[in-house]
Amino acid sequence: VDRGADGTLYVMDYKTGRADSYRTLSELDPDQHGTRLQLVVYGQAARHHQGEPDAPVQAHYWFVSSKGRFEMAGYPVTGAVLAHVRATLGTVVAGIEGGVFPARPTAVSSSPFVECPFCDPDGLGVAELRQQWERKRLDPAVARYTNLAELPAPAADGRAPLDGGGADGAGGPDGADDA
Repeated sequence: VDRGADGTLYVMDYKTGRADSYRTLSELDPDQHGTRLQLVVYGQAARHHQGEPDAPVQAHYWFVSSKGRFEMAGYPVTGAVLAHVRATLGTVVAGIEGGVFPARPTAVSSSPFVECPFCDPDGLGVAELRQQWERKRLDPAVARYTNLAELPAPAADGRAPLDGGGADGAGGPDGADDA
């Protein structure tokens, strides 16, 4: 955490991997469907540590290797970002409390790489888990989680995606976190 001359708190989370799956992070989709919550948590922790709950915060992942091309991905931690993440966490907590926390593996099971070690711990693929998810995802008990996990992110200009997304089959990110 650093402080700028204007009082802004700058929070950096250093990463040594690739930046590819982080590039869509923005104020409009600050948690990538609930899979990237660190920056907001770190931003709020910095405010708390400084005793300044209203301090401006810029939070970023910084990919500090040639593999990550020294890129940065992040956003300012604004009231709108906090409201978005609060809603995301509400969905996750409601699912856990309601006993509704289904496995949602990657959409493609034919990758030569294990894209989600939680879904595919033995590296043998996720075809059966994916079939189970497809069967469960339209159940009303899972609707709130399905909407969080599968609605496409808003367009860069803030408009809703044109394809509708959500429970009609449009995919979102795979839920894997390669951090």
